[in-house]
Amino acid sequence: MLREVKGRDDVEARLQAIVERGVPNYFGAQRFGIGGSNLLGALRWAESGAPVRDRNKRSFWLSAARSALFNQIVSERLKKPDFNQVVDGDALQLSGRGSWFVASVEEQATLQARVDARELMITAALPGSGDWGTQRDALEFEKAVLAEEIALQSLLEREKVEAARRAMLLYPQQMSWNWWDDVTVELRFWLPAGSFATSVVRELINTTGDYANIAE
Repeated sequence: MLREVKGRDDVEARLQAIVERGVPNYFGAQRFGIGGSNLLGALRWAESGAPVRDRNKRSFWLSAARSALFNQIVSERLKKPDFNQVVDGDALQLSGRGSWFVASVEEQATLQARVDARELMITAALPGSGDWGTQRDALEFEKAVLAEEIALQSLLEREKVEAARRAMLLYPQQMSWNWWDDVTVELRFWLPAGSFATSVVRELINTTGDYANIAE
């Protein structure tokens, strides 16, 4: 339930857009801790190089670091007008599956049709040690986005956190909503495991400030 909603017509249009185009599959604010404390912890750890013996802190901080880098890649790709168009070397994932394969120029048209049909999902990197999964143009783009994030990348590699992939977009399933009045709307939908309801809600509420693509 969303209360004190401003601009019913605008929110209604955003809801329709979510159904048609999905939302960025960002990691939500809970991944980064209160006030971004987990991410700040990861940054301090990366800069100091000091050992962290508390297992919970290690887990939370590494997860926050990798999630922040993923969110950054997604945010930059979404700035492209053709962000959901398959590029050479993209890592594509069958919807609802964990494995992926690399797209080639030769099969680009066929793969794009499957992406448009939501059978395949374009993924973004969960950076870490080892192969990121993309190649050629797609890999070059991801590396360029994170070129200045040396500290967090080095931390993930040093701690042997394996690189992985995650779908760039999220499509809420069986989404419906009901307006109780002009400022109150009830939302209903379900999400795949590992996704965040805040990723949906953030598209209905304007956010600003540092890490605006992270902490919604």
